[in-house]
Amino acid sequence: MTTDLRGLQPQHPTLYQLAPDGESLEFFFAQCPACRKLVFPANVPGCSHCGDPLHGAEKVARPGGGKLLEYVTLHVPLLPGMELPRIAADILIEDGLIEEGVIAGTDESALRVGMALRAVGVAQPGGETFACRFVPVEGAAR
Repeated sequence: MTTDLRGLQPQHPTLYQLAPDGESLEFFFAQCPACRKLVFPANVPGCSHCGDPLHGAEKVARPGGGKLLEYVTLHVPLLPGMELPRIAADILIEDGLIEEGVIAGTDESALRVGMALRAVGVAQPGGETFACRFVPVEGAAR
């Protein structure tokens, strides 16, 4: 992944933004004013840890990534127009926060449960937006 995505818009601008390197993504979290833990996405109505309503919560950008918990290759489209095959995964993105994500590529042989992943932008058809995809962190212990 060496495409510089500067100039493209995020497909989901409330969830992530392009990092300064032009490839990696930063996720938007809210820091709970009550328990000080991070919640995702930043625009959720309440803290998933303590239940605080998050009024006045600080929005925090952090490098996107996480730990691979489990994955499956999809061969049947779940949505109209979905490209197949596609690897869907559960990813621990922050302590206590598990999100579903899409792994870049279609080769499961490079994946291991517990491996570190980083979020990168992938240009979408039409060339106006980029989506979030996860890739193994190079050199990460498996």
